[in-house]
Amino acid sequence: MIAGHRCTLRHQSITHLAPILPGTSRWVKLRRFIRTLMLASPDHPETKNYLKSHTQVSNENKRQVGSHPPYVIHPFSIFRQYWDMVVFVALTLHLLMLAFDFTFLIFQDEHEYLGAIRFDLLLCGVLMMEVMLKFITGFVIKETNEIVLEPKRIALNYLKYGRLVYDLLRVMPYILLLDTFNRAYYRYSVDIYLAFIIYLYTINIFRYHEIFKYFKIIPTILRIGEKKILLMKLVMNTIYVLHWSACLRYILPELTIVMEPKSSESDVLGLSRQGIQDEKFSVGHFLVDVYWRHYRHEDFVHYPVSQGRMIVDPPNFEMYVRYYFKNRPIDKRIVDRNFVLMKLDDIRRNATIFERYLGSMKSTVKICLQAGRDEDAGLHFINNILTSFLLLGGWIWFTYILLSMVRLIVSSEMSQTKYEEFVNEIRAYAFNKRLSDDFKSRMLRHLNCRYRRHYFNSTAILKTMSDNLRRSIQMDNCYHLLRYVEMFRGLPRAIIEDIVDNLHFEIHLEGDKLIEAGTQGDSMFFIAYGTAAVYSAQGVELGHLIDGAHFGEMSVLNKGNQRTATIEALENCEIYRLTYESFQKLIEPHPHLLLGMHKLAEERVAKAERDRQSLPESEVYDNFLQ
Repeated sequence: MIAGHRCTLRHQSITHLAPILPGTSRWVKLRRFIRTLMLASPDHPETKNYLKSHTQVSNENKRQVGSHPPYVIHPFSIFRQYWDMVVFVALTLHLLMLAFDFTFLIFQDEHEYLGAIRFDLLLCGVLMMEVMLKFITGFVIKETNEIVLEPKRIALNYLKYGRLVYDLLRVMPYILLLDTFNRAYYRYSVDIYLAFIIYLYTINIFRYHEIFKYFKIIPTILRIGEKKILLMKLVMNTIYVLHWSACLRYILPELTIVMEPKSSESDVLGLSRQGIQDEKFSVGHFLVDVYWRHYRHEDFVHYPVSQGRMIVDPPNFEMYVRYYFKNRPIDKRIVDRNFVLMKLDDIRRNATIFERYLGSMKSTVKICLQAGRDEDAGLHFINNILTSFLLLGGWIWFTYILLSMVRLIVSSEMSQTKYEEFVNEIRAYAFNKRLSDDFKSRMLRHLNCRYRRHYFNSTAILKTMSDNLRRSIQMDNCYHLLRYVEMFRGLPRAIIEDIVDNLHFEIHLEGDKLIEAGTQGDSMFFIAYGTAAVYSAQGVELGHLIDGAHFGEMSVLNKGNQRTATIEALENCEIYRLTYESFQKLIEPHPHLLLGMHKLAEERVAKAERDRQSLPESEVYDNFLQ
């Protein structure tokens, strides 16, 4: 049943599922409800792009229910609509948290990151469910607009090009390794940790494209224009890339400095007499021991090392700084001085994780914008590599943004841009003419139905075509509407082509009256897509007309025939109209054909009169064709 229409007729469910009978168990009702959610729905934002009417949606569900297993999920189902939004949130949070957790949580107390582990495992569970659902969710072949629901084809399509492997690498519960790497870090064993961080960055940095596969459903529901969608993508992509780069910039120097060999130089400053000189000082081990003391509370049991820890008493900022300066040789101190002092200052201020993240983000943005070099991470080779990488990446990324903005202004998918401009003109016109919001809404709905958010000038396009090509295009679009008209059967193809060439395309919105009982008819109508209700002159609903139906043929034979029924659009309808004048001009050179049509029309009128006398009105409604 079409939303908004209070139908008085018995109607077939759009789902084509068995009706719920009295006494049906709750379990059966639940199963039927779940199955309904898995079928194509006219409420899905993408449905109208592929299934233009309730009739097509109904036929699609009939195909799915009748020919495919009950576990198959239609890509335009209500379930997919809301599940895609859930996956978008889960995937976004998972990819953002993955970088954050492995970068900053090792500098938190252990009990404080247990919640993060549980939450990320929940996200991984959602994403793993999505991997399994992809094996039973239909897909659309973009080139042909074919909707594939066969389980075998779905599975083969998903297995192509390593998509399954790619998705499994994304949903692996890497967070379970956090505790392992945490213990490795505090034992000075960071080789695998470093390799793992680089691996994570490599496989995830460009995964924002996957995020937007699920994100696209949200702007469609909210009816956001193409320009705004492009801007949202640019902003979200930029945040995503900067987030991963900021995390990488923070953790890599932390790990690589631990791998630095211990110093064996002599006391270049002559400070051994002050009693705080370490003969084999390592700045990396020094920082790890500082963190171990403050965040792991000098836990020797879970974080044992073969050599002793560098313990400084009392454990305050000044003593840490003195220890560092007295043990770091002058020729090496210049490399990491700023880096070490910044880390020690974080300890002194008891800096939160957010403050550390924000500081790293600021430095990353500064480098990406090529506003200067960041010396906080030191001058050693890893910082040089990172700085060069961020400079290059920042140049590429912001060049991409600039080009995208140019594209947005100049083209931005030219048809969508023209459509948006047309919409803006309609809104400006409505404002200037002080039209009501309801009327403005109807104008915009008409525009959306006509162009489907992609503007084109069909008249200008057809004018560029040759006559043969133009007629072929028209025939391809409309021939199926004429082949079921009884009085057109047997007409030469040339006349059929002329009729098609004279059809006028129209859009009628829900509630529009196509014809009204008692008025004079002058046109015949063909419903390309949509559903219309038939009402008697007394207002009794007699039936529905769906895709491919026609009415009013008597009006092209005899002008001025009185309409015997009212036809009202129940949803947005695409209509082709043939006028009396156009038809008569085409058929005039063939009087014998016109005579045959008149005889057929008289027979139909006589039959309708006999049926009207012998059958109730509710069973006879084809007399409105007059």
